[in-house]
Amino acid sequence: MEAFIDAMTAVLGREQVITDYALRYALGTDASFYRLTPQCVVLVKSAEQVQKVVVSAAENRLAITFRAAGTSLSGQAISDSVLVLLSDDWQDYKVAEDGSWISLSPSLIGARVNRILAPYGRKIGPDPASINSCKIGGIAANNASGMCCGVKHNSYHTLKDMAIIFADGSYLDTADKNSKAAFRQSHKDLLTALEQLAQRVRENEALSTRIAHKYRLKNTTGYGLNALVDHHDGIEIIKHLMIGSEGTLGFIANITYNTVVEPAFKRTGLFTFADVDSACVLIEQLSALPIAAVEMLDKRALLSVQQHAVMPQNVADFPSEATALLIEISGENQQALDELDNAVNAILAQYQSQLVHHYPLSDDIELAQALWNVRKGTFPAVGAVRETGTTVIIEDVAFALADLSRGIKALHQLFDKHGYSEAIIFGHALAGNLHFVFTQAFDSPEQLQRYDEFMADVAHLVAVELKGSLKAEHGTGRNMAPFVALEWGDEGYAVMQQIKQLFDKQGILNPGVIINGDPRAHLQHVKTMPASDIQIDKCIECGFCEPVCPSKEYTLTPRQRISLKRHEQQLLDERPTHPDAVGRLFAVQQGYQHLAIDSCAATGLCATRCPVGIDTGAYIKSLRVKQMNAKPVITKIANWTANHFAMTSALARVGVRGAHLSARLLGAQRLEGFSAQLQRRFGTPLYYSAWPEAQHTEQRRVKVNGGEARDKVVYVPSCANRIFANAAEPSIQQRLQRLCDKAGLSLVIPEEVTELCCGMPWQSRGLSEVAMQKQQQLQQTIARLSEGGRWPVVIDASPCALQSQPQELGGARVLDSMGFACEYLLPRLAIEPSSEPLWLHITCSSQHLDGGVAMLTLARALSSKVSTTEVSCCGFAGDKGFTHPQLNEHALRHVSANKPKGCSVGYSNSRTCEIGLTRHSGVIFSSLLALLDERAAALAS
Repeated sequence: MEAFIDAMTAVLGREQVITDYALRYALGTDASFYRLTPQCVVLVKSAEQVQKVVVSAAENRLAITFRAAGTSLSGQAISDSVLVLLSDDWQDYKVAEDGSWISLSPSLIGARVNRILAPYGRKIGPDPASINSCKIGGIAANNASGMCCGVKHNSYHTLKDMAIIFADGSYLDTADKNSKAAFRQSHKDLLTALEQLAQRVRENEALSTRIAHKYRLKNTTGYGLNALVDHHDGIEIIKHLMIGSEGTLGFIANITYNTVVEPAFKRTGLFTFADVDSACVLIEQLSALPIAAVEMLDKRALLSVQQHAVMPQNVADFPSEATALLIEISGENQQALDELDNAVNAILAQYQSQLVHHYPLSDDIELAQALWNVRKGTFPAVGAVRETGTTVIIEDVAFALADLSRGIKALHQLFDKHGYSEAIIFGHALAGNLHFVFTQAFDSPEQLQRYDEFMADVAHLVAVELKGSLKAEHGTGRNMAPFVALEWGDEGYAVMQQIKQLFDKQGILNPGVIINGDPRAHLQHVKTMPASDIQIDKCIECGFCEPVCPSKEYTLTPRQRISLKRHEQQLLDERPTHPDAVGRLFAVQQGYQHLAIDSCAATGLCATRCPVGIDTGAYIKSLRVKQMNAKPVITKIANWTANHFAMTSALARVGVRGAHLSARLLGAQRLEGFSAQLQRRFGTPLYYSAWPEAQHTEQRRVKVNGGEARDKVVYVPSCANRIFANAAEPSIQQRLQRLCDKAGLSLVIPEEVTELCCGMPWQSRGLSEVAMQKQQQLQQTIARLSEGGRWPVVIDASPCALQSQPQELGGARVLDSMGFACEYLLPRLAIEPSSEPLWLHITCSSQHLDGGVAMLTLARALSSKVSTTEVSCCGFAGDKGFTHPQLNEHALRHVSANKPKGCSVGYSNSRTCEIGLTRHSGVIFSSLLALLDERAAALAS
C-alpha cells in the first residue's frame, strides 16, 4: 500500500490521493448497510488517471473498488483497500444531432443527462429512483433500471458503445475501429475464450433456457449471462457483460446510450383494490398494452404515506390485502394518448366492484406530481420512523407476473414470521419487480441471526419456489453474493466464476462482490448506527443530498458529516484505550472542525433533497452555537455590532473603500497576494479584484413616494446592498424605486433602516441569541409598516427574505425581489422580450422560497433564451466567500463551462452570491431587477 500511495501521489498529487483517517472514513460511506474503511482513497478525473491507478494496483497486488455516487444499496461500492472515486470534474458528453444517442463520461449525474436531452424530446432509458443523485457509471455498472424503464429500456438493451479499462490497464473503445482492431490483437486469448464459453452456454439447452427465463424478468443477480446467448462476437460479449458487473470485470470509462423518446402527453391515476389478486390480474392485462408505468403499493405502504394531502383519510379501514396501483400512460400525440386511455379504462371498468378508492386517469400535472410523491415517499417514510440504532434495508426481487400475487402474500407471511411488522412492499408492477423495506439492528448476535434466517427464507421463496430474481435492479453486491449460486445453480455459477477469472486473474477488482465463497458474507461488516444527535439520527445515508452540496470533494458532504459524527460517537461509546483506537478518535475530533464545521455553507439546501428532511446545515449551526457559547468575548463583540449596526455598516464601507484604495496604490496583484497570506494565517477577509465598490451614502436611502391613494410596498434594503454597490449603475435601491414609479406603487422605507438586519451574519456563526434579537427587531418593523400584513414587504436579497419570514408577528408577506417583481411589477409593466441569451444563477434561498420559479418566470418575460449556471449552491454563504474563499472557488469551478455564447452579463438576486460569481465566471453578475428596469415601461393608461 505504501508503494502504491507514493506512486499515485507522484502521478496525481496529494489532493487526489487521500490517506487522512477522518477523511478516508467519511468518504468510505455509501448508501448500503455495510461499512469498510479504505486504506487509501483516490479521486480520478479522467480515463488516463484510472489507467494509472489500475496499473499500479496490479503491480502492487492491491484490491481496488470503483465508486460513482455511492447510492447503491447492496454493499458493492465499499472497500478496506483502495477506493477509487469519480470526480465531478469528469463531465464530458456528446449528443447526436437528432438526440438519438448520447456519449457520456461516467461521472455525469443521470438527471443532468436527461436535462441535456430534453430539447431533443429524448431521455436515457434507465430511470432509477436515485436519478437526481446517481452517476452514469453507477447506473451502467449496476444495470439500474427504475419505474418506467422495465427490461426493454435498461442499460443492457439501450447500450450503443462503451470505453473500458481492464484489470491489466488496457483500454478498449468499441466505437473506435482502430481501438477494436488493436484489442483483437492484444487480447486474442480473452476474446477466443469468451466466444468459446458463449458457444458452450448456447449448446447447454437447460442453462440457455434458464437464462432466457431469467432475463424476461428484471435480473441483476450475478453476471449478465444473457450476453453469452445474445452475442457471438467477443467484443460485443465484453461490452454487454460490463453492464451490471459492479466494477468486478473492469471500469466503464465512457458509455454511449441509444436514447428513447420522452412522450409529451401523459395521464396519471391511482386505483386501490380490496385484494391483491384483483390488482395482480389487472397488472397482467395491462402488460399487453404500451403502459408507461404501473407502480404497486400494499396497505402498509399506503399507511406509511397517509399524511400526503391526496391520500384518503380512511386508509386504516381498507381491507388488509388492499393494493394500490399508480398507473401512468403516455403518447407521442393527443390521439395516441386518447386511444390508450380508452383501452385502459375499458379494462378498469371490469374491476369497479373491487375498487375501494381511486383517482381516475387525468392529465392534471399537479395531481400527477402529488401521486408520484406518494409513491416516492414510501422508502423515506420507513426511514423517518425507524428506531434509533437501526438501519433501513431495501431489497428488490422480481417474479413472473403469473406468480406476483403469490409472491406478495408469501413475503407478508415471512414478515410476520420473523417479526418485521413495519415492513412495506411497493414496486414496479409491470416488471413483477417488488421492493420491500424494513428496519434492522445489527447490534447483537440475535439480531444478526434473525436477519440471516429471514434472508435464507426470502432466497428460497424467490429463487427456488417461484424461480424469480433475488436482485431485480439494485445489483448483487455483498448482500446477495452468497445466494448467487442458489439462484443460478451450479452450472450458471461456474460460468460466472470463469468470467471473473478471464477478466481479473489476480482478483483485484472489487473482490467479494458478485463472486464470494463465504456463505455468511452478507453478515460481515454491517454498519452500526449509534445515536448521535436527534437532528441527524434519522439519516439513512442514502446520499441524495450530495449533488447540491458546495463542499462536495472539497471537504465533506452532509451524508459524510453525519457519518463521521456517528463514528466519533461510536468511538466514544467504546471508551478506547488501545493507542490505535485513541488515535482514530483524536483524528476524527481534530479533523471535524475544518472538514465538517468550518467548510459547511449551512444553507440547508441539503434538506430539500433529503428523503427524511434532515437539514445538516442547521445541525452544523447548532454545533457552532455550542462553540460560541464557550467564547464570551466574541459574544460581547457580536452584541456591540448588532446594537450599533449603522456604525458597523459604515465601517464596512470604509473598509471596502480602503481596500480599493490600497489596490490602486500598491497594485491589485500585490494586494491580493498579501491578503491571501493574511487570510490563510488569520482568517481575515480575502481581497480580490471582483470586490465591488462601496455603496455611496446617498444611495442607501430611497425617497418615499407620496400619495395615500397609491398601493404601498414596504421595502427593506438588505445590508449587503447597502454596503456593496451594485455591478450596474444605478444602485439596486434606485432600480426598485424606478420600477415602483412605473408600476404606480408607493415605497415605504423604515426610518431606522440603517440599523436593520435579518440576523443571518450572526446566526451563521453560531451567535443565535444575537441573531434572534435582530430578527425580532426587523419583524416588529415589518409588522408595523405593513399595517399588520395589509401591504407586502420586499427585501432585495433572497437570503435575507428567506431569513425574515415572520414567525409570529402580524401576518405580513415577506417577498424577495423576484417574487415581488412577478406578483406586483410584471402585471403593471410593459415588457418587450428579447432573444439575447440570459444567464441566471438561482440562489439557495430562492430554491427554498419557491424552487426558483419566480426568477425563471421573470427571466422568461425578459428573454426567450434563458439558461442557468447549473450550480446548486455557489458556496459564498453570506461572507464565507471572503473568509473561506476556497469553498466558493471550489463550488464555482465549473461555472464558466455553462456560460451561454455571447453572454457578457449574468443575473441573480443576492449581492454576495453575485460577487463570487463575478470573480469565477468571467462575466459581471448583478441583480435581475437591473435588467427589468432597463427593459420595462409603464403600461399605457
